[in-house]
Parts: sequence; structure tokens; C-alpha cells
Amino acid sequence: MAPMHMATHMRQLFHTGPVARARARARCRARLARRTALATLAALVVIVGAVASIGVAAAPPASAANWAPVHNSDFPDPNILSFGGVYYGFATQNFAAPSQTVNVQVSTSPNGINWNPLTVDALPHLPPWARAGNTWAPSVAYNGSAFIMYYTATETSTGDQCIGMATSALPIGPYVDNSPQPVVCDNGVDPSPTINDGDWGGSIDPDIFTDKSNNSFLIWKSDGNHINGSVPTVIWSIPLSANLTGFTGTATQLMRNDQPWQSGIVEGPDMVETQTPSGNSNPPTDNYYLFYSGSDEGASTYAIGWANCLAGPSGPCTDMSTTAPLLGTSPGLSGPGGPDVYAVGNQLVMAFAGWQGSTIGYLTCGIRPMYLADLNFQPNGIDPPTPTLTPAVPAATPAASPSCPVAARPAPGYWQVGSDGGIFSFGGAQFYGSTGSMHLNKPVVGMAATPDGNGYWLVASDGGVFAYGDAQFYGSTGSITLNKPIVALLPTINGGGYWLIASDGGVFAYGNAAFYGSTGADNLSSPVTAAATGFLGGGYWLVDADGQVFPFGDAKNQGQPVDAPGGYRITGMAGTQSSGGYWLASANGNVADFGNAAPYGSMVGTNLDAPVVGMAANDDATGYWLQGQDGGIFTFGNAQFYGSMGGRHLNAPMVGIAAA
Repeated sequence: MAPMHMATHMRQLFHTGPVARARARARCRARLARRTALATLAALVVIVGAVASIGVAAAPPASAANWAPVHNSDFPDPNILSFGGVYYGFATQNFAAPSQTVNVQVSTSPNGINWNPLTVDALPHLPPWARAGNTWAPSVAYNGSAFIMYYTATETSTGDQCIGMATSALPIGPYVDNSPQPVVCDNGVDPSPTINDGDWGGSIDPDIFTDKSNNSFLIWKSDGNHINGSVPTVIWSIPLSANLTGFTGTATQLMRNDQPWQSGIVEGPDMVETQTPSGNSNPPTDNYYLFYSGSDEGASTYAIGWANCLAGPSGPCTDMSTTAPLLGTSPGLSGPGGPDVYAVGNQLVMAFAGWQGSTIGYLTCGIRPMYLADLNFQPNGIDPPTPTLTPAVPAATPAASPSCPVAARPAPGYWQVGSDGGIFSFGGAQFYGSTGSMHLNKPVVGMAATPDGNGYWLVASDGGVFAYGDAQFYGSTGSITLNKPIVALLPTINGGGYWLIASDGGVFAYGNAAFYGSTGADNLSSPVTAAATGFLGGGYWLVDADGQVFPFGDAKNQGQPVDAPGGYRITGMAGTQSSGGYWLASANGNVADFGNAAPYGSMVGTNLDAPVVGMAANDDATGYWLQGQDGGIFTFGNAQFYGSMGGRHLNAPMVGIAAA
């Protein structure tokens, strides 16, 4: 039967209705440029989005753009500080293994164009409120006596993104944050001196802006898309004290997502002030540009837009990228974003990150190095002149991608697990241990592999967790009295934590797993029987036996069958790579696809010797396996058959499968 015909048949039977980061990025060689003479502090020129004395020049004639990175490694969300003749670049963490994580990356340049990555961590120690492994988008400025860094981190108790502040005596750090709580966290839970009218989803992407009169502001984005887009994403501004460490006014909205190309997201703000000569004896006109990122950073649609802030840094601002962004996917890069403008002599330069070439996604060996663009302005007869971006460096051979753990992972394969915790490995899946010879308090109900395929977790119905290989133990409910039994364990994208899922939809988060919600208090009519994580780990789906899907975090509901009675009982779920779809598997071997999940096939219409008890997708979601209770394995799409326990004597029935 042809796959498309099978997919149609599946939908009829179901009565269906209408972006670690598991990879460790390469650690770069560098020379450490130190400026220790305190006398040079007085000579500081701070360029962090504020370019007070730069006049607006006409843009040069447009030429074909061919972008090449200026950094030989991953360097997302760049922020540039000029101090004492040296340019310092700061960026989001390197997302390496926990023992190798650099919370805030640093790079230096003698001229603002050629960059040398350092081996230091600008923020080596996180405060107690910040969860390790989630440090983003730093912004650094000098207040006359110290260097101030605002940065984004995950708040430990809520799992929301919040903004912290750290200080240092030297530009490269170490920066220290001793605060017991973040300084901005617009989630309706944690204290925030800026917005107190409900849950805006958290706060990310801080930007320190100083105008030509030396007035400073903190600009950031409230993370509405973090809570399923139920509130808009908004870019805010608030005045800063002279020492940049406190707030002196009230937060105001600059702009919010309002254009189709933004896909509901605006973020990564950077404000720039320029002056346009007015002629005669009139003073020049001050122009305030707000550059920002829009759409999903893990997609080719991510892009840079701009807004006109005619009223100044407290806004409001008018979005000028109404039909298309200022810079989108172009030859040499995909999904540019995270803009930051600084001056090199009399030339404005925009630093930003983008996926190198057309390889998008860390799990497919993509990286987001730093690119540079000359920022010029084209007179248009009205103020402000229109910004234009052209490559600041000539096209060159692209930076070599660092060694990719995907290539170093074990060969493809899978594990089968029985209710006694017995493990059977096939293909490239290695055996790391089992509970097959142990006396268990409760039966094993499932397993999950670590992101690199070099280990796995087993979970029992009482929430007992057993870690093998490079899987780490982060906690369990084994000693807790549960309302309902555990049915699944879901790991985070970098293996630094996991969620335990109960049959009433209760969710228990451990390690770096953020709690996004549950159905534990909803008194479901049918038990939850399966679950899956969103591709980038920012959410998860739960599904009950009848096929009702419950989305949390950034995992969206892509559809569900009307019901799945009797033999159609849902027993497995797997998501696509983009979080834009999923498959639901039933006990009778049926598979239904939703969203962008492709119809690879099912066992519907075949007399099975035993019910299907689980499913797993291969690493690029181009196929999946179904697991039979008798040990049989059924393969679809590009998922290959490596062997099974079907037809062999089992001490205990199979309960799950995990892919290497």
C-alpha cells in the first residue's frame, strides 16, 4: 500500500478533524588581550547601541551581498564594547558539556573588524537564582568606575527567562552577580521594579543604551512567546541611574510584534542615535533607531528589522519593517539576528549572528558565528533616513565548522526495555546496564536516551529513576507518594535534566528541566499515556489514551484525533525536529500525523501478535519505529531495522523503545 494511501486510511480510522543544543561547540584558541592600567579607564569610549556624535551619511551604491563570518566559532547575540583602543565582544554561552560551559563568551579585536576568541568566561559564577546552562545575550557598558553587564538567565524556581546584573573592575571580567534575585523578570511571580501588571512571560535580551546627553536606558523584551503567545512580545525601555545599576523611572513600551514576517516574535533590541544635518543655522535632527530581531531564531525566517523612535528612547517607536525585514537570509548566512551597533572610526558597524551558510540547527552541525555589516543611511526626503546594511568585510572562505558531536555519536540503533528493566540493544546502541537482575519496587514503564546516545535513563511507575552510561541522576519521585503512577521520562535537549510524567498529567521537573505546566489538577477523563518534548526543549506535549493533546511551553497543539477508543488506545508519541508536528501511535499499530509530521506509514490492518507499546523517531525525524509488547519492531520512513526481540523468550513484556 502506498504511503499516502496509508496516511489517508489512518486519518479515516482515527476520525481526525480539521530549537544541545546537545552539541559541545569547539573551544577556540585565543590570545588574552589585557589592559590593566587603570589610567586608561578615563579614556574609555563606550559604544553599546549609543553612537552620539555620528552624523548620518548617504548609503553607498548597493552591491550584491555575499556574507562571510568574522568569527571562527559559534558566537550568538554579540555585544560590542570599545575600551582603551581595544574592542571587546561578548556573546551567549557556548552550550558545551557542563564541565566545559562558558557562561559568557569573550572575543577581542584591535580594530573592530578582525576578532580573536578568548578562553576566559566573563561570568564564571552564576548567582543562586540562575540555572546553569542557560545564559544568554549579555550587554556591557562602563559607568565611570566599573563595568556593568546585564544578561539573561533561567530563573531556577519558575523556569522563566529573567535579567540579571553583574559588575567587574575589568572589561573581560570576571563579572560578579551577588543578587538573590533577578533585576527584571516580568512573569507576575518574581519581583520586578519595572512591570507589575501581570505575567508577560519573563524578560530577555537586555540592551544598555546611552544617548548623546549621557542619559542611559535599559531596553529589553518581555517573553510572551514563552507562554504560548497568549500575550504579545513587547520591547520595553526604562531609564537607568547614572551608575547604570538602578532604575529611575517607569517602563514604557517601545513596540510589539505586529507584522506577519515576525511570526509573533520581536526580540534582541538595540537602539542607535544618529544626527541628520538640518542645514542653514538649524541644529541637526536627532534620530533614534531601534533595530531588533523577528521570527524564530532556529529558522531561516529569523531576520533583522528596524523601527523609528521619533519620541526618543522612551518611545513609542514605529515599526518600519512592515512588509519585509531589513536583513534576512542571504548568500552565506541564514536567519540573521541579535543586532548590535558600534563605531569603527566614523563608520557605523552592526554585529549580528546568523546560521553559517544554509545549515540551520545545532543538532545538524550548524553554528551561529558573528557577522559584520556597514550601517549606512539612504536619504528618503523625510526623517529618519532609511538604514542599509552591506558586508563590512569582503567575501571570504567561510569559517570551518567545529567538530560536530553528531558525527561522533554512535551509529544509529535503538534499545528495547522490558518491565523488569532488562535492556536489549541493537545497531549502534550500546549496552550500559540494566535493572534486569534487580528486585524493583515497581515495574519499569519506559526509557529515554541521552542526547549523545552514550547513555540512558529507565523510569519505574513509582518514579524511580535509574541512570546508565553518561546519563546523570537528577532526582526522582521514588520516595514520594504519588496520586497516579509515572508513565514516561522526557530528557532536556542537553541531557542536563528530565521531566517525569504521571498518568494524571502531573509533571515533575529535575535538573535543568523547566516546569511549563501540567494537567495534574484537571481531573482528566482518560489517563495520560505518552508524552514528547519540543525540539529545542522549551516545552512538551502530553497525550491521553483517547488522543487528546495537551501542549505546554512552546510546544504547540497541532491537532488530535476526535477519540481513540478500544484498540486505538494511544500508547506512543514522537515530535518532529522543528516542534511543528508529532505522531501518535496506537496499541493496534495505527499512526496518525499532525502538523508537519510526514505520513510514513503504520501497521493498521495487520494482525499483530501483541499490542504496540511505544514509538521513537530517528534523529532527524525522517522515520520512526513502533515497539511491540512481544519485542517486535516495525520500521517506517528512513528508520532502519537493526534487529528485535520479537519471537524470543522474554522474562518480562516490553514497555518501550529509545533511539540512539
